[in-house]
Amino acid sequence: MQTQNATVIALPAQHGRTAPQGTPGAVRPRVRLEVTRRGRALITLLAFVLGLLVAAAALLVLDVPSALAGGEETTDHSVTVAAGETLWDYADRYAAEGVSAQEYVVQVRALNHLPTGRIVEGQELELPAVDAQAL
Repeated sequence: MQTQNATVIALPAQHGRTAPQGTPGAVRPRVRLEVTRRGRALITLLAFVLGLLVAAAALLVLDVPSALAGGEETTDHSVTVAAGETLWDYADRYAAEGVSAQEYVVQVRALNHLPTGRIVEGQELELPAVDAQAL
């Protein structure tokens, strides 16, 4: 008759019982885990990036830059060109204080994609933002 040897595998400790020290599966009481320097740097970086994302979302959703710009209330203004009117007439009438007529004409041409300063009767023009009080 032949006999065979069997390998015995230690079972994990059951609740309330622990294996003797030095055996595989021994439970060490009160093990304290500590974050490494690299781990702290990673956590800090993640917190910083998360903060940036929250700030960017708040700026986009709440439209904070335009609220902070504040100051004077401005509004876009469009006009229909009447017979005999020129861009210079609109510059005299609607240009803000400190803006020369020439600068205003350049702004109107750029806003309306006009190749020249010539306008015709019935043409619709968008004028740069003006003070709401000037209208």
